[in-house]
Amino acid sequence: MAVPPVSVPIAEGVGIFVGIVAWDVLSAGEMELLKALLISAGGTAVWYCARCWQCRRRKRR
Repeated sequence: MAVPPVSVPIAEGVGIFVGIVAWDVLSAGEMELLKALLISAGGTAVWYCARCWQCRRRKRR
């Protein structure tokens, strides 16, 4: 049975970015977009790696 390719979690990355920007605005009253971008990119990469790992694990079974 064919397995669909693993997609990059764009929606999750955008959600992390928006959440961090909102947290900054609510807690400090300012936006640090570079910090939010770096954290969301890292989170997206980790989420993508987790999806790839899970897909590979399923193929072995």
